[in-house]
Amino acid sequence: MRTGIRTLFTVCIITALAPAAPAAATSAAAASARAQATRIEVDREGGFAGRHDSYVVDRWTHGGRRPLRMAGSRAFLRLRGSYGRLNACCDLFSYRVTVTYRGGWQKVVSTIQGAPAPRILWDVIADVQRAGVDSGAKLSHPAA
Repeated sequence: MRTGIRTLFTVCIITALAPAAPAAATSAAAASARAQATRIEVDREGGFAGRHDSYVVDRWTHGGRRPLRMAGSRAFLRLRGSYGRLNACCDLFSYRVTVTYRGGWQKVVSTIQGAPAPRILWDVIADVQRAGVDSGAKLSHPAA
């Protein structure tokens, strides 16, 4: 009798959990599809001369794959919206990173030079500045 109840209980649990597995897989696939970065814009302001520079990387930018891949990673997606310093003096640069993902949603992260932000944020900023196109310049995209 106990074996029959135990078997019935096991079958009920398996039946209850079976439909949830495909939904969880679909949810994970949807989350990774949503996290595909298609464009990154880095706005840099400040410094001694009070400069304002903007850099853009998209799918067609030479050298843009690495920062786009980093911006789609879980580590980047977990970043807070802002990383600051207690003392923001001394002509430091401030950065605003705007990442656009497939589907049109965006993530914006702001920081200031020297702030204790995670390494992935500084890596994305450096790569976009290195490979990026001045956002005032026209990007050359293939015909869509």
